[in-house]
Amino acid sequence: MLILTTIIVLGLMGVAFAAILGFAAEYYKVKEDPRIARLLSVIPNANCGACGAAGCHNFAERILEGTIAVSGCIVGGADVAKKIASIMGVEGFEVHKQVSAVHCRALRSERKKRASYSGVQTCSAANLVDGSGLLCKYGCLGFGDCVAVCPFDAIKMKDGTPIVDPEKCTACKKCIAVCPRQIISLRPYNMNVIVGCSSHFKGSDVRKICSVGCISCKICEKESPEIFKVVDSLSVIDYSKTDKQFETAVQKCPTKCIVKQ
Repeated sequence: MLILTTIIVLGLMGVAFAAILGFAAEYYKVKEDPRIARLLSVIPNANCGACGAAGCHNFAERILEGTIAVSGCIVGGADVAKKIASIMGVEGFEVHKQVSAVHCRALRSERKKRASYSGVQTCSAANLVDGSGLLCKYGCLGFGDCVAVCPFDAIKMKDGTPIVDPEKCTACKKCIAVCPRQIISLRPYNMNVIVGCSSHFKGSDVRKICSVGCISCKICEKESPEIFKVVDSLSVIDYSKTDKQFETAVQKCPTKCIVKQ
């Protein structure tokens, strides 16, 4: 009888405690903004971290807080940004897609060296050891750190030179962050011309070490002064201008360092 009474009492206590805990959980529950569920339904939920948030749920929370822009989902691109803008009530929103551009087009066979490198086969390591012996201290090292870090398979190596696929690139900036020589930047998707060089050597010095480098001849600047400027011995493109005048500069560049990507 004592055992039966104990079981009944413990059972009733369990039911009572469960009811109390259930009531407390419901009473103290933090109600989540219903817009979070709507935001999660339109974003890719890749949890890649490219937006700077700790996962997609945190991204949605920070959208509501206003600490991340509605265009912050790099993977989702313009389509997702427009859906987020609609949920957040942002009117007249427009996203201009960007993609990575590699500012060095010298192939491995075209890079002149003063020494051979046989160390760890990564750009970060080679850059620490006299730039792997390359004469150009500005150019691509060619070991593909950018390829390894790209989560979208948007970069391939061709004879030691990174080639970006603009259709796969999401402008997540991981390749920019990992490049020790900082030769990668973003360009507008709809303007497919880049300066394939990062050298700030004088033109005469560039000719000695690279056949496809910028020699600061200023032909591009003369042909399209509103778009091209030679700054510190290197041609620079102002992408805020129209792309209708790029063609002449591409054709007349003597070393063909101004190219279509």
